[in-house]
Amino acid sequence: MEYKSQNVVCQNCREKFLIEPEDFNFYERIKVPPPTWCMECRQMRRMSFRNERILYKRKCDKTSKDIISVYSSDSPHKVFDHSFWYSNQFDPMEYGQDYDFNRPFFEQMREFMLKIPWPSLRIENSENCDYNNDIGRSKDCYLCARTHQSTNALYGYRINKSRDCVDCMQVFEGSEFLYECIECIACSHSSFLSFCENCSSSSMLLNCKNCLDCFMCTNLRNKQYCFKNQQLSKEEYKKQIENFNSGSFSEKEKALIEFQELCIKNINKNLNIMNSPNCSGDNIVGSKNAFLCFVIKDCENVRYIWDIMRHKDSMDSYSGGDGELFYECTSSGKSYNLKSCLRVVHSSDVQYSFMLRKCQNVFACIGLENKEFCIFNKQYGEAEYKSLVAKIIDQMKKAGEYGEFLPMELSMFAYNETIAQEYFPMTKEEALSKGLRWQDPDTKNYNITLKPEELPEDIKGVEENILQQSIGCAHAGDCKHGCTKAFRIILRELEFYKRMNLPLPRLCPNCRYYGRLNQLNPSKLWPRLCQCAGMESENGVYKNLAKHHLHNDAHCPNEFETSYAPDRPEIVYCEKCYQQEVY
Repeated sequence: MEYKSQNVVCQNCREKFLIEPEDFNFYERIKVPPPTWCMECRQMRRMSFRNERILYKRKCDKTSKDIISVYSSDSPHKVFDHSFWYSNQFDPMEYGQDYDFNRPFFEQMREFMLKIPWPSLRIENSENCDYNNDIGRSKDCYLCARTHQSTNALYGYRINKSRDCVDCMQVFEGSEFLYECIECIACSHSSFLSFCENCSSSSMLLNCKNCLDCFMCTNLRNKQYCFKNQQLSKEEYKKQIENFNSGSFSEKEKALIEFQELCIKNINKNLNIMNSPNCSGDNIVGSKNAFLCFVIKDCENVRYIWDIMRHKDSMDSYSGGDGELFYECTSSGKSYNLKSCLRVVHSSDVQYSFMLRKCQNVFACIGLENKEFCIFNKQYGEAEYKSLVAKIIDQMKKAGEYGEFLPMELSMFAYNETIAQEYFPMTKEEALSKGLRWQDPDTKNYNITLKPEELPEDIKGVEENILQQSIGCAHAGDCKHGCTKAFRIILRELEFYKRMNLPLPRLCPNCRYYGRLNQLNPSKLWPRLCQCAGMESENGVYKNLAKHHLHNDAHCPNEFETSYAPDRPEIVYCEKCYQQEVY
């Protein structure tokens, strides 16, 4: 059947969105109705089921022992210590229930989710990593999330195959000894790097590759001894660096302001899409036929997916890897043919299920392993299972439920505990008006023993008794980032600062995280015109270094989509103009 594009009004935000012919073809292939929510609202809904970073102290509902959990003590859900939940002692089949065709599916799913216990954390094959969530095959990590195959990572988010990284976001592939770095691959012994690859012994770099001993530079390739984008000799460079004390808090802050001003005066490529034919979105690597996708790698024939690796023939998913024929899924992988699932791995033909491992032909189940032909954690024969599932899907279609991810009201978390709050923020009043839970911060009266302005100016003046201090966060709870108002320095952290000659932070870990998050472009595109005006940028700030043969001295005519909004101050060039300047 040949489809045409169709404009639809989102049933959540009430804005119009377009369903493309390719979308209809996929929906027909997996036998689901078209969505009633727009792309961004669908993403928000999936994210609202993910508390990735916020941890609480509470009791295990099975053993009564004190545990760390992503569920607060006043959560309506039962919570078991993760070591017990993932052990052979826990049998999720004990919570099985019949399906009632006299009641809506989502209503029964809500009750099932409240009846069955949930694991306190997701920690797999890791050592000394109790104060983390979503961590695997790692060792000696602290307050990290979505971190795998890493060692001695502190306050990190998405640290993979790396070691000794502090306050970093999305660093990969053998990175080590990094501080406050964002989106870096195989970098080492550096600080304040953003979107860099194979850079070492450097600080304050943006979009640089294969650089060594560089300071406060942007858009460098295969360089050494560069200072503020100027090539120096080894002796000249060392003399300049000796004048900068990286261990001084005030000097570091002054240099960061100067670096931000330098970045504004240099150019940016409209999109970060590499080796990816027929792709739209941003931060796409090694992919093919991807439409409106963000932060993906090695994917093919995918649409509307975020933060995914190695997916094929899939749509509308967030987080995960190695999947085929996924739809409306989050944090699932190594599986085939999943619909509306969360944390399902090594499985196939699964729908509306959470936390499954090695399962197939399962519908609306939680916590199962090595099972098939189950509904609401109850075992059936193959023929009866298929008959019941067909009837349930028919009922869901008539109610307008089938094909949609679970309603946000069913989330195990308060909205402001989830990743959705970071990308689609709501006020407490807005969340409550939508029937969502909201978690007010604990009113803890910390005994702050050291104000941030009382911290030593230089790391050389910091003694080990700092480990006993309760330090006030400079935001003092006045920001909107869940400021904890106070924080401590741990021994491994202090040793790292001294080794790297870095001053103590003045913000709590949560405020530092949001500082990094705010440096990322949104997962959204705007139409714009290239700002290359021939000999210089159209605002006259950046002077071109090369002859642009496409348009010579005239303004570049290229129009493009970009994740830089039109009102942003950065200078944005099309890919061809950018490459002529950088390479």
